[in-house]
Amino acid sequence: MSYEHFGNFLRELRESRNLTREQLAQNICTPKQIYRIEKGEYEPSLYLLNQLSIKFNLDLNEYFKMYFSSNTIVGFEGIKQINSAIEHNDIKSLKSLIENYEKLEDFKHGENLQHILYGKALCSAIMDGDYKLSLIYCMKGILIENPCFSIDKIRESTYSNVGFSLIHCISCNYLSMNQTKTGIQILYELLYVLENYILNSPYSMYQASQFSKKIYQNTLYNMSLHLLKSGDVKNAHYYVNKGIDFSLKEYNLRFLPELIYMKFKLLYYEQEYEEAKKYYNRIISLYEITNQEVKVKEFKEAAPSEFPEIFKHN
Repeated sequence: MSYEHFGNFLRELRESRNLTREQLAQNICTPKQIYRIEKGEYEPSLYLLNQLSIKFNLDLNEYFKMYFSSNTIVGFEGIKQINSAIEHNDIKSLKSLIENYEKLEDFKHGENLQHILYGKALCSAIMDGDYKLSLIYCMKGILIENPCFSIDKIRESTYSNVGFSLIHCISCNYLSMNQTKTGIQILYELLYVLENYILNSPYSMYQASQFSKKIYQNTLYNMSLHLLKSGDVKNAHYYVNKGIDFSLKEYNLRFLPELIYMKFKLLYYEQEYEEAKKYYNRIISLYEITNQEVKVKEFKEAAPSEFPEIFKHN
């Protein structure tokens, strides 16, 4: 079935449920907003999509993505290559890909442009250490998705995968600029959205993607890391334990080694050396299970000088 724009689909769905615009808008928005969406004059925020999804018990985010995304072969292949470079932490290749794809019309708007801006943000931060420029790229990217975005209202919306990545990058930039309070607060807000809108969705038709689960694990790791740096060990334990429990529940080993490593560092910091030694052995086992031989070697070589006390305890 083909629609000229998302609003046509929403109108047909509303009428199929015998709802007036006033009934659909109740406790969500104004009837005028519904009218403008149905006429194709206004793109709904993801927060509004979430509220409409609850009312219909149907995940409208996926339907909207068909109109928000640039679904071309070039766009699909470009995003696939960009994501692969990010996944493998190949920043040099990422920069080259961004330079090539940003010239194409397929990457001038929507979600594809967001990927360009996210790639630029990562290159600026990682290659150049220019966190302010990285932050500018992040903000440009998230505003494409949510023109009303501000860091003090993060929990009022839900976001796409690249949107979550951009917000996570925003927090990392603030943390790298030693604006710890702001960076950690953004992580708190991001966790709230992930836990309440995505992982424990209020509408039964929705299933969280593997990407959402990965960014949730990564956010928990970063939260515990920076809480430890700020001396808040109790809460650092809380978030790393939550991350470990979630990883085991989901049978997801992708971030489990990093989370176990974080737990090890916390125990070492508290001088719980015997318990820390157990986690040291678990880290090595997990790196071996996940075929990360280089990390096994690096960890074994660095540990005696960085964590000498654990080798004094059997």
